[in-house]
Amino acid sequence: MSRSFLASSVCRAAPRAVPVLAMAALLHGCQHLEPPLNLDHPLAAEHYRSQLRWRTVVAQERVQIQERPVAADGSLWTRMRQGFSLLGATGDVTRVDEQRRWLMARPGFLTQTGHAGSRYLHFIVGELSKRNMPLELALLPAIESGFNPSAQSSAQAMGLWQFVPATGRRFQLQQRAGYDERRDIPSSTRAALDYLAYLHDYFQGDWLLALAAYNAGEGRVREAISRNQARGLATRYWDLSLPGETQNYVPRLLALSQLVNAPAEYGVELVPIADQPYFQMLALQEPVNLAHLAQLSGVHERELRLLNPAARGQASGRLLLPVTASARLTAQPDMIVRAAQYPEVGPVAAPAVSADSDAIAQANEPPGA
Repeated sequence: MSRSFLASSVCRAAPRAVPVLAMAALLHGCQHLEPPLNLDHPLAAEHYRSQLRWRTVVAQERVQIQERPVAADGSLWTRMRQGFSLLGATGDVTRVDEQRRWLMARPGFLTQTGHAGSRYLHFIVGELSKRNMPLELALLPAIESGFNPSAQSSAQAMGLWQFVPATGRRFQLQQRAGYDERRDIPSSTRAALDYLAYLHDYFQGDWLLALAAYNAGEGRVREAISRNQARGLATRYWDLSLPGETQNYVPRLLALSQLVNAPAEYGVELVPIADQPYFQMLALQEPVNLAHLAQLSGVHERELRLLNPAARGQASGRLLLPVTASARLTAQPDMIVRAAQYPEVGPVAAPAVSADSDAIAQANEPPGA
């Protein structure tokens, strides 16, 4: 979708010594030409969409999420490999080989992908699995944003999946003062998968054309196809004349997928990620101040902000918590009530009363399972 995380002109010239965090600053916008998705669109009735977007979450509402099998060795990477289906398109493609060598020369990128992605990958893989979509797509945020939910490009693209404002609105991502759903983890993932599924159908089941359009817009890809058809040329992704960034965008995703698929073969090391949920969702009655919740609960404020980035210091409607902390907090619901009572950061006051445990509604199963 983006003028991606590592813009092509920068990628070709970037020295090996560029630090990973500096690389994360190389974001550069998104452009799309897709038509709006309205409530009559078949995707609007999809189950996860109805859970997290089309109704208001209220107290005592329980979100049912189906459990999925864990990989035999307990590794999320292994589970992902089992769902890879695009790598057959990478054989003997020079552009993929070039991008793979580029990535192998920058092991810090793979390390950053593993560390930053460990919070979100299990959830994204679960959502892709529910839709029977290729699991290589779970790596797209590594290319788009470096798995930084607060990433913002010069074109005002934002979030893990780098939605520009217009595309966000078309896919029902709310944007208002103090709140931007493009940064929300579940909502932006839902919107990105909706868009990718739409593009896949638009280009008659061709995932590589869909990915190219996610980066450049389907209008540009459609025009490139029309030009080739008029000249009697092939119309595969590899045959099209597209913007330079898009020429590198799809090969880079495929090259990254190759490294994840066979790290030993290419001499790279992946950060271990367990095939277990990293976070759990709690439905909220009132907005919660994350700084206060951090003080009350002992969960680091940075962790809360990385999981709840949409409202810049607050969580509204639902709260994402590390699984390691969610059981403790749901057993002490007064902590969340107290965090909701004090919207301004300040001294922590003793609770006047202890809230009943029904004040929050906990999902029965962690998301993305």
